[in-house]
Amino acid sequence: MNEASNAESYVVIREVKTAIDKKAFVDFPLRLYKGCPYFVPPLYSEEMKLLFSRGNNENAASVFYLAKKGDRVVGRIQGIIQFQHNLKHACTQIQFTRFDCIEDTKVAAALFSAVEQWGYERGMTEICGPLGFSDLDREGLLIDGFEEISTFEEQYNYPYYPQLLEAAGYRKDVDWLEFELRKPLKRNEKLI
Repeated sequence: MNEASNAESYVVIREVKTAIDKKAFVDFPLRLYKGCPYFVPPLYSEEMKLLFSRGNNENAASVFYLAKKGDRVVGRIQGIIQFQHNLKHACTQIQFTRFDCIEDTKVAAALFSAVEQWGYERGMTEICGPLGFSDLDREGLLIDGFEEISTFEEQYNYPYYPQLLEAAGYRKDVDWLEFELRKPLKRNEKLI
């Protein structure tokens, strides 16, 4: 095995700090889902604002990680500690969000481990997600309906994601259901 092939086999997790890393963090899903007709990307400028102008403030602490193999980004994840949530619910919980990853259990495990360690160093004892800063962020993990176009506000992921989380020791806590409402073909006279 040559040195380049060897470098491609190792997963390196790096905290996002530079402008180049921030761009790579936001760009990664665009590359991962390129050609996927069901993925609806968030607005780029809004992602940059949401992710990097609110990262650490009085209500929450946040961290962003990229996973790399060689020079190639192969995954990302964000960890959030919501101080008010933890105070209100008397818990020490870290949330993860914006988890995107190639189909590789080692990459997923390394990303989750980084967020878990970050939370542990800050006194957190449990982890939950995918959950964002608020209920207005993309949340949840798609486990069915992969052939449906995602809505602008809902998370889309490939069918292999549930297995990545299970392999990392995570389990499903709750089911969220999404329904499509369609305009009736005929007007209901009772609703006039």
